[in-house]
Formats: sequence, C-alpha cells, structure tokens
Amino acid sequence: MLMAVDRYKDMSHTIEQVKLEYAAFVAQGQATASADWVLDLLERKLSGRPIRAYFLVKTTRWLTQLQSPLQRLRTKALPGFDRLFSAQLPLVFEVVITIQYLHNQILDGKSGITDRLSISKNMLAANLLKEQLYRYIDQEIPQWARAKTIAAVRSCFEQVDQGQFLEQTQNTYSAYQNGQQDWRETIPSAILDRIDLSAVSPFLDKLKLDLPIILHEQLDVYFHRMYLTCASLFVEAVTLVGQLLRIPAKRMYSVQQFSVCYGVMRQLVNDNADWIPSHFGLDTKTKTAADSFSDLRNTTLTLPLFFYLATGQGGKIDYFLERQMCWSSAFENVVFDEILDSDALFMSVQNTRILAELALAYLPVDDLDAYYLADSCEIVHWNKFLAPCLQHPAYRNYRKTTYRKRTRNLILQLRKERSLQPTTSKRRQLDWGQWLEPVYPPAISRLHAVLRDIH
Repeated sequence: MLMAVDRYKDMSHTIEQVKLEYAAFVAQGQATASADWVLDLLERKLSGRPIRAYFLVKTTRWLTQLQSPLQRLRTKALPGFDRLFSAQLPLVFEVVITIQYLHNQILDGKSGITDRLSISKNMLAANLLKEQLYRYIDQEIPQWARAKTIAAVRSCFEQVDQGQFLEQTQNTYSAYQNGQQDWRETIPSAILDRIDLSAVSPFLDKLKLDLPIILHEQLDVYFHRMYLTCASLFVEAVTLVGQLLRIPAKRMYSVQQFSVCYGVMRQLVNDNADWIPSHFGLDTKTKTAADSFSDLRNTTLTLPLFFYLATGQGGKIDYFLERQMCWSSAFENVVFDEILDSDALFMSVQNTRILAELALAYLPVDDLDAYYLADSCEIVHWNKFLAPCLQHPAYRNYRKTTYRKRTRNLILQLRKERSLQPTTSKRRQLDWGQWLEPVYPPAISRLHAVLRDIH
C-alpha cells in the first residue's frame, strides 16, 4: 500500500531552489535576457512543476542511501555539494529538455512553429541556450563535477538527436510499409550500445503477443526511439549522480532500470494524450491544445496506432497515414471517434499501466522519496487528457471486452506480486557488506515471470 503524499506541494517546495539558481544561468547570457523568445519556454517550464528537475532531486536522495556511510560523509564535504544536487543539476537537465522541445516543435510542427520566422527563432533560441548552458556549467558547476556533467549533457544531446533522426526516417508509416530490416544500421554503434531496454523487454514481449508479427519490427523501432528521445535523459541524469556520488556501478541497477521504465512510460502517456481533439482545450506548459494529432499528421507510429493497425478495419485514419487526405482540424472529432471505436486508444492506455507496475517494482520500500516518485507514476491511471476518453460512449463498450478484463486482471496480478516486496530490516542496513552488493528488487523476477507466462 502506497503512502498518501502531497506531491504537488513537495514539487513546489523542491523547485524553489531551482528557480533561485535560474538567476545564475541568466547571468551567463545577458545579451539574450532582453529577448523574451529565447528564454520563454524555459521560464514557462520553471513556473510550473518541471518533472525532470523533481525526478533528479528525488533520485539523488534515493542514491545517497546506496552510499556507504563513510562515502556519504566524504561526498557531503565536497565544495558546493548541496547546491549542485538540489539546484544546479536539476536546472541543467531542465535546460537540456527545453532545447529538445524547441527542436521538437520544429520537427513536428507544434506550437504554431510552421513558418520561416518562427522556425528561425526556435533554432536560434535552442542554439543560444545550448551555448549558454555550457558557459553556466563551466562557470558555476564545481570543478570536481564539471567534466562529468559536460559529458552527460553532451550524451543527452547526442542520443536525442539520434532518436529524432530515427523517428523521422524509420518510425513512420511509410517506413513500415517499405520494411525496416536494416534500421539498426542507421544508428551509430556507440549509440546503439548505450540503449538498454532490458527493463521494459518483458512488457515489449507482451505487446508482441497482442500484435501481429508484421508489426513487431516497427515496434522495436518505436521502443528504441522512445529510449533515445525520452528515457535516455532520465538514465543519463541518474548515472551522472551515481558517478558523482561514487556509487559502484552494480549498485546502480535498480535506479537505472527504474529510469528506463519511467521515461518510456511518460512517453507512452504523451503519445496517448496526442489523440484528444483541440476543442477540449487541454494543454500543458509545453503543449498547446492545437498540437493534438501531431503524430497522425506526421504519420509517426505510436502505440495507439499499432493497436489500430492490428484491427485492420480501415477508415479515415488510414487515409491520413497514407497521405491520401490533407489534415484539417475539421477531421479531429471523426478521427477521435474512430480511434476510440476501434478500442486502440483504450488498449494503449491500459497497457501503459502495465509498464507503471514494472517501474514501481524497482523503487525501494518504506522510503518517503520513493513514495513521491511512485505518486508521479499515477499519471497512467489519471490525467486530464483521459477524461474525454472515459466519458466517450465507446468506453462503455470497451469495458465489456475480454481484452479489457484480461488486461485488468494482469495489472492486478502484477500489483499483488509487487506488494510482496520485503522491506530492508534496520539490522541489514547496518551490515557494512551491504554497500558492496548489487541492488536487485526481488519482486522484479516475479513480475517478469508473470509477463512471460502470458499465453
């Protein structure tokens, strides 16, 4: 049973230190401070409750518990320790994702970034922010953490760029039609070697059981793309923190695997939310209501479309995927009805909840910061973008389906296995040999076994 926590209050408190640190970042780009469009997106993100900054703070506290007592004392004594982990690194990774969003708005035609002037501004803003970020790291980050921070930031940018390239060239309907037997050759081997999907592989295998074999190769493309464009940032953040705290690599297993599940889970949530018509007026700090259906407009294959294609029923969605019709907002309601009537979106939402169970199983038990991270996973069960789907008449029909009942039972079974996870005794915590052992939650093997036993 999860502890009831006020995560939004905790997020607001946590982000206050990041907001104070923001002044030091702005000081590294005085010439751009007067141009509102350069810092606008970043400031909008920081005015809310940015999830990546919060994630980094909470996982840092998790990771400090994996240090030996002596190592904890040594690292705490390093100059600038508290500021680095509570404000500077959270800000660094929010700037990284902001630059990614600026590029993504261009590539996907979001937020009205479709004409030459707006595209030019986004490109220039992203370039200016990137150089300003490197100046900030060079001038403000403590010397003992500087080189590793720069390496992690560069790795994030490289992986995201490769992920965007993979999305544009291989994760599309036309690429699926043409076949993708050689898609791995489009990713540099150094990048491909970094992609570790073992945390989500049982979930991926489960999806392949649900989908025809003709879609399996494209599903692999999709998961590699999600790792590069979303999960990699979470993984690089915790890996950097682990390196700075000098935690042995084998003790990083649970944190890194959680980060993979968490990042892919959040991307799936975003992909599900993309199908909500703009007239509902639902937006976020980085997404406007008019951005809806951007995946369909760009013929990018996401999990709802995999389930839709598996039905083979044909409809307006097929015309847009094959570019036989030009997109217009007038088609939003028709397409929304079609994706819901096919059950594809409902199936995607429900399967995203399976991945959340895997993510939660990696979290430590009876730890306050873990409870806050667990609460942030509740987005799979309820977020404002789900309301139009659950209020649609098609949902009543979906609730009666065998697939929905079977999947619900699977989620409950996974949750039951996860709840059997034992707590770490105080006596065990005092065992000094513990600090040299790998951390592997026992519930993970049971959850994997449940998913493997699906027929």
